[in-house]
Amino acid sequence: MPKYKFNLRTDRNTRPDEPAVVRFIIRWGGNMLTYPTGETIAPRYWCNAPDQRNHQRAKETKAFPEHPEFNERLDALLSTAKATFRKFLTDHDREPEPGELKAALDVANGRTKAKSTDLLGFIAAYLQSEEGQFNSDRKKPFHFATLSRFRVTLELLKEYTARRGSSAKPRPMHFSAVDAEFVAGFTVFLTTEKKFAANTVVKYGKTLRHFLRRAKDAGHPVNEQVFGRNLSLREEPSEQIYLNEDELSAFYRLDLQRIPHLERARDLFIVGAWTGLRFGDLSRLQPEHVEGDRIRIPTAKTGKEVRIPLHPFVRAIMAKYGGKVPSGISNQKQNDYLKDAAALVPALQTKIMVGGTKAGVRREVARAKWQMVTTHTARRSFASNLYRGGVPARTIMAVTGHTTEQVFMRYIRLSNDEHMDIIAASPMFSTPVLKAV
Repeated sequence: MPKYKFNLRTDRNTRPDEPAVVRFIIRWGGNMLTYPTGETIAPRYWCNAPDQRNHQRAKETKAFPEHPEFNERLDALLSTAKATFRKFLTDHDREPEPGELKAALDVANGRTKAKSTDLLGFIAAYLQSEEGQFNSDRKKPFHFATLSRFRVTLELLKEYTARRGSSAKPRPMHFSAVDAEFVAGFTVFLTTEKKFAANTVVKYGKTLRHFLRRAKDAGHPVNEQVFGRNLSLREEPSEQIYLNEDELSAFYRLDLQRIPHLERARDLFIVGAWTGLRFGDLSRLQPEHVEGDRIRIPTAKTGKEVRIPLHPFVRAIMAKYGGKVPSGISNQKQNDYLKDAAALVPALQTKIMVGGTKAGVRREVARAKWQMVTTHTARRSFASNLYRGGVPARTIMAVTGHTTEQVFMRYIRLSNDEHMDIIAASPMFSTPVLKAV
């Protein structure tokens, strides 16, 4: 059990009538905390004799008439410290670290507001706070998709903690209990019980780490184990496609006049495939963004302006819609309509093997290429076709807005044969062989 002691902070130069700071020292299990009392007293009025009734308190003397109130304040601080230590021991089933005890004492003594020691409580409060709405790294609000992921992760954590307990309701998870085992268990829960795909598990696992980092920044006692390398989460390469130039041309020339909603979805996709713009930026494209034979537009994600050569297909489509692009289509509807339109293209009936891990099991299935077309396929097609045509990665990145080649290369969806074609087209592989003389 802890030992408690009050003493004065003095040195050889401290005069008997000079006020000295009263320190409150707590020792337990090899730990020590010196807690500020906010009290001062002249050493001449301090009783330091073990055999005296007022040991480590103010002397009962008329020269220091406020000694009753002074000693009552020290007694109250001692009682609060003992109760706080016992409560921490009961709540956490372990002794506190010095920083944890100080934080608990600050709350008990009204020096700071109580912080939730519960992970779920912290996340709920974080999502309601200004910090939980704003991406401090990018100096802009979080995207609505990110906020949605935050909320879904919280609900998954509630379900996970309920499964760990004996009731169907989420139980409090003190930060002290959120360790490597907890994080690893959450991954297993997402994999085996929710039967999520591997990359979905990674997505929610990384979001949990985001919450834990924010909790650590806020001063909560987050266990460093949760950031260990043995708990690193790695995505598996996603099975995504791109449409080559012939396939894009066939899609562009497909007659959809009698199905206008599919025609608009197809046209918007073609603009994306020859500009590399994200879906959100495509819907913002206006005649004012076109200057001669180029497009200049600031991207919503980074705020940086990108410049893009105006492809003939893009020019024709914008002319078709009065200098604009088709609008009024949600991302979800666009994906649905795209598949319906792509299913009408003979060149996209080719079957390809698609692999992925779900519920911890790796499987491969055959899918028609049109079934895998999404809004993001357009951006991948733009990057992959230019890369296949020999345009340097850095040049393409100037258009797509990527800042690192590592991220950019995730968009390149060339097959091994296509990579070999690029190498074969290199001048080094067309050098004539000179006969020996």
